[in-house]
Amino acid sequence: MTSIGLDIGTSTTKLIVSELLIAQSQDQFTLPGCQIIDRRVTYASSIYTTPMVNEVEIDVEPLTQLLQKEYKQAGVTLEQVHAGAVIITGESARKQNAEKIVHYLAEHAGNFVVATAGADLEGVLAAKGSGAIECSTQTEHIIANIDVGGGTANIALCQDGKVIETFTLHVGGRLIRLDKNGQVTYVSSHLTEFLENSSSPLREGGKASFEQLSTICQRMAEETVNYVKGSSMASSLLVLPHTRSAVQPDSLLVSGGVGAMMNGKKPETLEEVTVHGDIGPLLAYHFQALGVSQAPETARATVIGAGMQNTEVSGSTVYIKSDRLPLKNVPIVNIPVQQEEEWEPVRFQKRVQQALTQSYTLFSEGDPPVALALSHFPYCSYKMLQQLTKTILAEFTACFKEAKCLVVLCEQDIAKALGQALAKQSKTLDIICLDQIDFTHGDYIDLGLPVAGEAISVSVKTLAFSS
Repeated sequence: MTSIGLDIGTSTTKLIVSELLIAQSQDQFTLPGCQIIDRRVTYASSIYTTPMVNEVEIDVEPLTQLLQKEYKQAGVTLEQVHAGAVIITGESARKQNAEKIVHYLAEHAGNFVVATAGADLEGVLAAKGSGAIECSTQTEHIIANIDVGGGTANIALCQDGKVIETFTLHVGGRLIRLDKNGQVTYVSSHLTEFLENSSSPLREGGKASFEQLSTICQRMAEETVNYVKGSSMASSLLVLPHTRSAVQPDSLLVSGGVGAMMNGKKPETLEEVTVHGDIGPLLAYHFQALGVSQAPETARATVIGAGMQNTEVSGSTVYIKSDRLPLKNVPIVNIPVQQEEEWEPVRFQKRVQQALTQSYTLFSEGDPPVALALSHFPYCSYKMLQQLTKTILAEFTACFKEAKCLVVLCEQDIAKALGQALAKQSKTLDIICLDQIDFTHGDYIDLGLPVAGEAISVSVKTLAFSS
């Protein structure tokens, strides 16, 4: 399956084309399975400066032309592309036309290319693309991946091949911009409190010295590393409020555009610092000076994650009685099946009712309006299956009276049995029931067409466009 990744970042835009190899597996001890067994990049574009109309608006026409040009150079047609993601990252997600553009490009990039945005997902994809997640599996260590671009640093803590915590800081190479003489042309408002705390006044139109910029970059790198390590529990640079867990990483990796510059020569003059018109090279040096390692993949980490790792395959024992596929942007509603020591159907019914009532106020337009994600699934007896089915149908139809399609996601191999039970008890709803779906990091799911047997391609994502 041909997959693409397009990353529209604060500073740069890049594209990759990859091939995903899907195989079915089955032995005498397991149910039939279907998984992506190999992912490889077949084409990587040049790294372009993200085109802007002005400070607050992205220029869609050059991005469309870029996509067409790179498809031609990669020898790929729209008809050949069946997976992937367009992701808008960092400060670019704050631009006033960001949401419109990312959806437009996704629709014009091939079949089942999805639109994604959001700092948490960006951190997860960067950790996948940089090699941090794989490293956590091989070493059995907790690895922190710090993906530092132009506007933000997206951090993901990885353990045993999974992301266990994410957060984002206002740390990036283009938060301060200046010319080769040190004349400051831009200072991000997100740095105001940090600069005041650092006693480093910096104003647009003013002039900065090499020593002043070095102090700012050093403190920015130190505050990032200290917060990631857990030695500091607060930071003025946090994008969103975050309570740092007690997890302490064994090692730190830096990816992103700033990560790509970490092994370069130490900047010693203003002209060397401002080679890109910002503080990127100096920030990279100070991360390196703190003993942080460069990730195996740096500048293209996020786009590789979007193109190669964003698409997954459902279990092959699924239940799909609907001709609605593919479906895009279906909100995920997470409902724990069992939070108590034993299965308690009355408490489960209350959780379903509360979750769907709350969801109705937000997602009453689409059909399906939501996807019910059943987590904390214990061993399921026949009696429990029937109780689950009755509760889900009763609460869903009571809340979404006009809906004609019900989507249910399960972590475990139970989709076929649950789907059949739901279909038997409901004669009016289209039923789509999928399993082996990791919906931990994402607010929406896109459901594609069958790729092998009954298994379908899926993409769990966020669509968080910052204001």
